[in-house]
Amino acid sequence: MKQALKTLYSHLPLKRELFTVLRSVYSPPKSVYQHLHFRGPFTVPMGERKFLIHHYGTNVENILFWEGLSETSPAVGSDWEGVSLALWMKLCQKSRFVLDVGANTGVFSLIAKTMNPAAEVHAFEPVTRVYERLCANNKLNGFDIHCVEKALSNFDGQAEVYDTFDEHTYSVTVNKNLHDPWIKTRKVIIKTVRLDTYLEALGGNPKIDLIKLDVETHEPEVLEGMGPYLMHSRPPMLVEVLSDEIAARVEELVKDLGYLYFNISEVGKPRHQKHLSKSDHFNFLLCDQSRAAELGLET
Repeated sequence: MKQALKTLYSHLPLKRELFTVLRSVYSPPKSVYQHLHFRGPFTVPMGERKFLIHHYGTNVENILFWEGLSETSPAVGSDWEGVSLALWMKLCQKSRFVLDVGANTGVFSLIAKTMNPAAEVHAFEPVTRVYERLCANNKLNGFDIHCVEKALSNFDGQAEVYDTFDEHTYSVTVNKNLHDPWIKTRKVIIKTVRLDTYLEALGGNPKIDLIKLDVETHEPEVLEGMGPYLMHSRPPMLVEVLSDEIAARVEELVKDLGYLYFNISEVGKPRHQKHLSKSDHFNFLLCDQSRAAELGLET
């Protein structure tokens, strides 16, 4: 019966149009709007700015539809990355060369181009069906994001990921299966590239201004693959840190580069720490003292 009702709901017409009108006059709590989903493109308001994104029926897209984004309080009360997104929006304004590593459907890339249309944005997503959605969102907005169907790593070649059979996935890891043992997975071969290899092929010795790094414990390998570009650019980085082990490995790679570490709990202001650790939620912001001051972060 429950599945029959879900199927009936999925085929109801004009849900997007109805919910768009509802959104303009009423802000339902998450306990309500989590059931109010649809499929199709919609506008994500960002204060005076906006971008388009396809709704594929996922929780992230539902949060963006019902709560929107702002530099001060995006997605407040949601279980997604509201504070991280607010920091990202501010950082994008002065960033002309941006890397979205583990881009998924491209939310962070879309924000970067919306906040700074002149920015050169490179988005890396190795899972084919997810990459296709990234490309679709890029095309929907008429953006010129460089969408790359590869995983960044510390070697050029191929690797394995363990993908689920779900319509969409937010979590695969290079050469690791981090899924719970009862989840059915399949081994998929993907392409990998070092960032220094990728940038050298572009030419021009670009200076990286900003990185989002969300690759499910493969963050140290991505940083290793930056080669001289890490020291050369020393960009602010929004980095997922899921364990103390990953924290220690990341810190070892950046410890002499002038970075401060801010633990993002997604509730309240990010907290400065002397050393990296497992994040209170998912992410840390790594940046220097001057950028921390611009963001109003306390050290």
